[in-house]
Amino acid sequence: MMIERTPRILWPDLIRVISVFLVILIHVSSLLLNAWDDLSFSDWMAGNIYDSLARVCVPLLFMISGYLLLSRQESIRSFYINRVRKVVIPLLVWSVIYLLWRNDYSSYTFVNGIKAIIYAILNQPAFFHLWFLYALLSIYLFVPLMRVFVHSANEETLWYFVFVWFIFGPLLDTVERFFGLDIAIDLGFVTRYIGYFYLGYILGRLSFTKWIVIIAAVVFVTSSTYTVIATYQASAANGDYIDFYHIYLSVNVVFMSLSAFILLKTLGEKIDTQANTVLITWIRAMSDASFGIYLIHAMILTFLRKGDFGFELSGFSGPAFIAVPSTVMAAFLISWIVVVILQKIPFLRVIVPR
Repeated sequence: MMIERTPRILWPDLIRVISVFLVILIHVSSLLLNAWDDLSFSDWMAGNIYDSLARVCVPLLFMISGYLLLSRQESIRSFYINRVRKVVIPLLVWSVIYLLWRNDYSSYTFVNGIKAIIYAILNQPAFFHLWFLYALLSIYLFVPLMRVFVHSANEETLWYFVFVWFIFGPLLDTVERFFGLDIAIDLGFVTRYIGYFYLGYILGRLSFTKWIVIIAAVVFVTSSTYTVIATYQASAANGDYIDFYHIYLSVNVVFMSLSAFILLKTLGEKIDTQANTVLITWIRAMSDASFGIYLIHAMILTFLRKGDFGFELSGFSGPAFIAVPSTVMAAFLISWIVVVILQKIPFLRVIVPR
């Protein structure tokens, strides 16, 4: 079967770049949130604000994947060959890199060391940020079936699936938390990140009017403000950080992510229409390196925090409102440079695919 290639459009690249940047923002600001007793109110709130605004990052990545993958037609064989090359191989290689970097296997024999590494990779992500790829791979198992569904279903059926996902996933979790219930109905995998896949596919094919964009902006501001305030109030009542409102499948984050997708898609289309060659070139260049940046940034953040580049930089390096974005910018740029270099080396570019 011939693969129907989707012409490259700008807005998915823009969303991918911003999402990866926000992932780094979460990994910098979350350290502040977990230091409730050790920070001033202003520094903790800075971390809370940055972290809350960035919570759309993972949902947006799932939504972009859903739009790009569910819109295509290709054989099952071609799909999985591409996924192995673009996701599985990089995941395995970087898992080994992170395991060797963070653990001492010198007391193991070679065979036992290999067994220990294989067991570690199968048991859990080798480093905290790699969980996303495990979740992505689980969805990949169903993508061929999902393609059959989306290409045969009408709009009403697609929205019905999203409705069921929202009711029995994010909304049900909220009801159970606030009312102390444990409802027996459990739709399992259907209520997880797969809903964002379908949302991305549906929204990615729509054009939005000016009023829809305005409503999306209001929803984003309202839901993100609620996330900041609710997180602080819950944490203050508990005497420590409560992450419930920062969960990627919480109701407030769903609304934040849906509205952010609409806003960023509209912005990307506007930039593309204006044909700003320089800006488009930079966005696409960053997008081509975005997966590599995601894979390597956790290591770069550790180096920055320990001062391995000759200076220490983290969210604790000064007033948090300044230190957090400064750290994120440094980590993003350093990661980008490293990825670009790796992409130019024939035998290493496979671990940082475009």
